[in-house]
Amino acid sequence: MSQNSYSSQRKCDCGLVVKTLISSTTSNPGRRFFKCLCPDKWEDQAFFEITYLRHLKLSLKDVKIEMENLKIEIENLKIVMENLKIEGGHLSEKISKLEETNDLDVEEVRTFEDKYYKTKYKFMISCFLFVGFVDALITK
Repeated sequence: MSQNSYSSQRKCDCGLVVKTLISSTTSNPGRRFFKCLCPDKWEDQAFFEITYLRHLKLSLKDVKIEMENLKIEIENLKIVMENLKIEGGHLSEKISKLEETNDLDVEEVRTFEDKYYKTKYKFMISCFLFVGFVDALITK
């Protein structure tokens, strides 16, 4: 009996690695058999292939379910993106309005500063004139 080079890749239903053996009997020449590492457990290639196909079928079913879930998630993300675009547009409008308001407020502050400095200078001139008159009256 000879061992296949890829036998380490195959596993038994119990999860253990199987050895691939080839029959040299006259009734089954060249037929592959799989020997589980559990004592007295033999499986032929047809049984292994059926088990493998069942596993692939279940895996394919899982992949299809996962694909459907991902499609649903993609649709949900598209909706979220659309809502974010709409919200971004609303925020842009609010920013524009705030900037306009801010420009008006800045202009009001500038006008107030101008009035403040003019009043301050008038007050200072008035104080100097008053001190000058008082000094002139006292020195007379």
